[in-house]
Amino acid sequence: MAKANTTRNWLSGIAAAALSLAAMAAQAQTALDATRIGSAPVVKQVKTFRDLRFRDMMPQHYDFSCGSAALATLLNNGYGMNVSETDLIKKMLVGADPKEVVRNGFSMLDMKRYVESIGMRAHGFRVKPDALYQLQMPVIALMEIRGYRHFVLVKGASAGRVFIADPALGHRVVFENDFVKGWNGVILAVVGSKPIDPDSFLMRDRGSLALKRRMDALDRATTPPPVLEFGLMRTDLL
Repeated sequence: MAKANTTRNWLSGIAAAALSLAAMAAQAQTALDATRIGSAPVVKQVKTFRDLRFRDMMPQHYDFSCGSAALATLLNNGYGMNVSETDLIKKMLVGADPKEVVRNGFSMLDMKRYVESIGMRAHGFRVKPDALYQLQMPVIALMEIRGYRHFVLVKGASAGRVFIADPALGHRVVFENDFVKGWNGVILAVVGSKPIDPDSFLMRDRGSLALKRRMDALDRATTPPPVLEFGLMRTDLL
């Protein structure tokens, strides 16, 4: 009997610990209360992986709203405007067929009309993949993924990779060959009266950290070792 009671107490302890951990995990999604360090209370904000994926981005909330979310991301985080996805959808629906929008999403023409209605300019270009390597600003591109049309922001390209801000999946890196397969070759550039904020994550996150680390490792592996002479470290340059 004593052994049975011990087992029950052990299981009860495990269950209580599991509930405590679950409660802590639920709270940790927003902030971590570190209670006190010394005599000062400390609260540490915690970012989830989803927060990091969608940094400086407007995620889409509807199946048909990838275009409006991509445009809202560009306006908000590129040009410093304050546009919600809902407001943008309402305004872009003016002059459009709501049933068609729900079925196929917005078009680049819908975006162009809205942008021009607020005093900005939008220009569509048909370009080759090489042009993605020369981008000076993020542009909107239309991809076809498994039969579905999907708008993304293209931030730039480097070393066979395209860096995009995807309203459905967040910031991600796509191999150029995979990107080109689903891309129709058209981009939409939105131009305002002022340049895009250079400190925006849309402008700064235009490279692959993993690729940079590999290149740094390659540079270190191929750099001639320094030579010790006369008490000085040097590398032969001549």
